[in-house]
Amino acid sequence: MKKTSSRNRYPFLRMSMLGVTYSSAPRPAMVAWWSAAFPGFGHFVINQYARGVLLTLTEMLINTCCRLNDAIVYTFCGRFDDAAAVLDADWAFGYATIYLFAIWDSYRRAEYLGRLRELSAGGLPIRRMVIHPLDIQYIERKKPLSGFLYSILFPGLGQLYNQRFCLAFYLMFWWWVYIGMSHAPSAGVELLYGSVSRSTAMLSQHWFMFMPSVLGGAAYQAYRGTIEQNKLFREAQRAYLRNTYDRAEIALFGESG
Repeated sequence: MKKTSSRNRYPFLRMSMLGVTYSSAPRPAMVAWWSAAFPGFGHFVINQYARGVLLTLTEMLINTCCRLNDAIVYTFCGRFDDAAAVLDADWAFGYATIYLFAIWDSYRRAEYLGRLRELSAGGLPIRRMVIHPLDIQYIERKKPLSGFLYSILFPGLGQLYNQRFCLAFYLMFWWWVYIGMSHAPSAGVELLYGSVSRSTAMLSQHWFMFMPSVLGGAAYQAYRGTIEQNKLFREAQRAYLRNTYDRAEIALFGESG
């Protein structure tokens, strides 16, 4: 009977037209931190995109319904009565439950995926290239700082750099929504012209409050994704050399044996 090694039992990489999906071992505390910054982004860091999309959509929907961002802004400004008046307590209770669950779930999954990644490591050849009629996917060495800067320029571009197309267009779509709903660029132009009152009146504080977390989360995910793909590249090279030359007999001075 053919034996099944732990590496075969716990695969860690799959390439498809939509990108390169892999298990990784980030620090669970960092994953939980990004879930606290924006529920769902911690799951994006560990490549669990379906859960990440569900939680980010839930965050935007419930946050909007309970007007949590408005209450946070009023609290920062010391307007506690306005914060209490604007906040919907029923929606806020549901938001708190899902928010805490997202943090705990991402931490737990990151911790467990790290153990699974250790079991799957070593020796197996990694497929470096997939050719599809619509696209070509491959693993290559990339610059982490480039992925970070692309996402700072416009969230989603760093994910395109890392060939995570679905996540890239998901982030780009919502970034356009935030720009349109918050009027942040127009408010910024008014502020540069010195018209503080017009800038403040134009800016939607609720939608603008989403933007720093999304910008930072997209940049970090792209940066870490680039580092992880570089690790895959090195591991693929190492596995190839090991499988090719590990048992080869090397002749010294033209003599064998």
